[in-house]
Amino acid sequence: MTPAMASGFDAMFTLVPLFIGVVFVFVIGSIVFRAIQGISRWSANNSQPVLTADGKVVSKRADVHGSRERHTTNYYATFELGSGARREFALSGSEYGLLAEGDTGLVSFQGSRYLGFSRAPAVEGPPMPPPSPASANLICEYCRSAIPAGAVKCASCGWTYQPKRAEAEQT
Repeated sequence: MTPAMASGFDAMFTLVPLFIGVVFVFVIGSIVFRAIQGISRWSANNSQPVLTADGKVVSKRADVHGSRERHTTNYYATFELGSGARREFALSGSEYGLLAEGDTGLVSFQGSRYLGFSRAPAVEGPPMPPPSPASANLICEYCRSAIPAGAVKCASCGWTYQPKRAEAEQT
């Protein structure tokens, strides 16, 4: 072995442990940083008051990451509060599944922590006027089937329709 080769091996035995040490410090530093960040967020949420406000679910999204065999899904919902402000919260999968876009009710939260949503009961609209005698001649605009008087949906296709009088269709 030549002296030049020996000095190359000496450099390798010096640089490799140094490189491994730097990577180790970086990994441990990243873990400590994330832990401090999480504790800080937890503490900030705990210092906030629990708020309940009128809200409407304006959007939902699922963030899937990982590989095909092993993946994680994070669920989020955006609420528009009564003040007009929008807030996005992370949810559990079961909470996510119970919400639908357009739902209105009371949303409870503490800082950035989602606590729950109570759906408002459905409000019934004004009563439908009684059918006129000519309404027995309605037809579905989608499938052209006869519609029974007072029906809201076509019995043949299930289509919600804007009725037309059969006489208007024949002209």
